[in-house]
Amino acid sequence: MRADDITRIESEAGIISSLAYHPEFSFYSENLLPNHFYNKENRYIYVAITNLARQGITTVDPYNILEALRSCEATKQYADELTIEQLTDFIDNSEGLARHTIEEYKLLVDNVMDAAFRRDTFQSLKECQAMCFNESVKDIEQKIYETLDDVMMEFTTANEVPPYSDVIDTCWEEIKGRQSTGYAGIPFKFPALNEYATIERGELFIFGAEQKQGKSMMLLNCAVDLLRHDYAVLYLDSELNTRLFTARILAHLSGIEYKRLTAGSYSKEEEKKILDAKEWLKTRKFTHIYIPMFDQQSIYTAVKKVKHTQGLDVLIVDYFKGRGEGDAFDSYQELGRFVDMVKNQICGDMNIAGIGAAQATITGKLADSAKIARNASTIAMISDKTPEEIEADGAECGNKKLRITVNRNGMQMAQGEYIDMLFDGNHILYEQAKQHIPEAPF
Repeated sequence: MRADDITRIESEAGIISSLAYHPEFSFYSENLLPNHFYNKENRYIYVAITNLARQGITTVDPYNILEALRSCEATKQYADELTIEQLTDFIDNSEGLARHTIEEYKLLVDNVMDAAFRRDTFQSLKECQAMCFNESVKDIEQKIYETLDDVMMEFTTANEVPPYSDVIDTCWEEIKGRQSTGYAGIPFKFPALNEYATIERGELFIFGAEQKQGKSMMLLNCAVDLLRHDYAVLYLDSELNTRLFTARILAHLSGIEYKRLTAGSYSKEEEKKILDAKEWLKTRKFTHIYIPMFDQQSIYTAVKKVKHTQGLDVLIVDYFKGRGEGDAFDSYQELGRFVDMVKNQICGDMNIAGIGAAQATITGKLADSAKIARNASTIAMISDKTPEEIEADGAECGNKKLRITVNRNGMQMAQGEYIDMLFDGNHILYEQAKQHIPEAPF
């Protein structure tokens, strides 16, 4: 298999034949570059006709094609590659190949660009393969990214850009659609947090915390609150299988300590609470999937399937982490790409809201803070209050604090500002505590 085996010669001929009759069609293929044509004669004729169209010349004949090439220093040599006989044959044969609607023309353009993308990608991958076998190559990861990025950037095309007047009404309807009772989007169960950010479609909210600080329990609390408001939720879990997760959510809903629930140390009355909670969960639009080793394809496929078969409002990811420390991803680079995929290809493209968690270091920063912060809409850090903070705030103000450290959708927190939270690990419970009164500066 060679890159030269990947061609769409018929589509190339269809493009230049269509342009012979409709040079103005070239304004609908500005992302199609001359080097995307495999056949060099097709390439030269395409350059000539697009030049004619820009000059407002609508007559396409051998003489005008050659003059268009010769009039520009950069394309002068192309004219030497073409003959009057070739161009006459081209004009004579154009009638049977030409397309006369923009839609048909665009299909031909898509075919040619698809083949060009495949050829260039094939060639770039061969270059990457050569680098892999050359041990003298340094910074190979960066060089491979650069090699592939060159191809991706060239073939990343936007749809036709409408004037703002055509989109402002739609945008306003979307803004109104996100409005809730005093908030944009779906409120959290914590009113103080909603003053800073909510759960919004197309956005990704991430809770950060050190190891064993209750990240998963926070996500579970958020999931249950969403279910109570009849939202469809998918919970992707790399930590707990569905049996263990079920024990946690039943403890949370029934108010019975997790240890007693799993050991069976509960009364008849308490058992009824557990069974009632179990039956209630059956009525909710909820899916829990245990995937101990996250990868982008399995996550994307799972989300698409659930959205298609059951409907989906909110995706919860427990949690974003890097395999570099024995976790679920090979590297922090992969982690950054995964967060980007969840934020843009899932939340953005599928119009669902995203909530996740990420582990913080002992310094209080996320393990891959730069890459996560670049893609997350909001980051909120959970931490224990110090004994001094508990004493100063008052016991009724809880044992945890929640700080907004990154926020693209609302207010920023001042230095030393935080939301007071009460965490009860025995009951898998997070509640908003009484909010302390900050000390007034002197």
